Amino acid sequence: MKTVLGLLALCATASASIVDAKCTPGLTPALGSLSGTALVITTSHSKLGAQNCTTCKPTGVYGEELTAPYLLFRDAGLKVTVATVAGGDVPIDPTYNNSLMITSWDQRFFADAQAYVDSHNTPSVADLDFAKYDIVYMAGGWGAAWDLGTSDALAAGISKAFAAGKLLGSMCHGALGFIKAVAPNGEPLCKGKKMTGVTDSQIEQLGIAKLTPLHPEDALKAAGADYQCKHGLLTDLFENDVVVDGTLVTGQNQMAGCQVPQQMMKLHAARLGVEAQAYGEAAALIDAFSP
Repeated sequence: MKTVLGLLALCATASASIVDAKCTPGLTPALGSLSGTALVITTSHSKLGAQNCTTCKPTGVYGEELTAPYLLFRDAGLKVTVATVAGGDVPIDPTYNNSLMITSWDQRFFADAQAYVDSHNTPSVADLDFAKYDIVYMAGGWGAAWDLGTSDALAAGISKAFAAGKLLGSMCHGALGFIKAVAPNGEPLCKGKKMTGVTDSQIEQLGIAKLTPLHPEDALKAAGADYQCKHGLLTDLFENDVVVDGTLVTGQNQMAGCQVPQQMMKLHAARLGVEAQAYGEAAALIDAFSP
């Protein structure tokens, strides 16, 4: 834990771009180049403990795991819907959303009027037909440890979207949204799939292993997934692994904030028949000016 805090302290003298999730050069779609719809799902849980706890620290979705995918999907031309497990305002974890760890994606999101509207008074996952969306993405954050892996409505939605061949993705704790979902044959959706999510090591280093009820590495393995990850020499906090298996795209932690939506849109573009050159020079310029 001291090592992790020391690394975070080093970020205090750096610009926001140092902690930004990095994009794969040339893979960001040109502005408005894609048609279709994307559903971005976050936790509704806002306490690091029981939701009715009056002394627990606040939590929720990790900022960049919402902000980067939302902006990337929207910039590409997709119509984006933000939903939460229970409906209502998105709880954004303030723990790392501060001067040390706030990213350029976060800064842009918080200054964007439409993003504010889309992240408040959201529909619940039970209110939506997941099969109507081309892309369904689940953000992580510590709050997700309480409700993404236990929501029957979310599991049903993910199962329906998977059966319909939709593109499904997650980041960090967002992978917990897969663990109760089932494939059309009735077996766990995760069974035999190459997938990733935040490591047990990172959770332990951040000091929340005994607080959060579900851990993605353990939960994915228990659901039958072929769990993949990358470990750092001192910490996993700044490691990045993005795993694509068929229609599933999963990211290890917040450092996959750009590459997961990039990969999902690459698959979506192929379905639309958008040629690779459509990304072209315009995409290179967008990458150059993106966080």
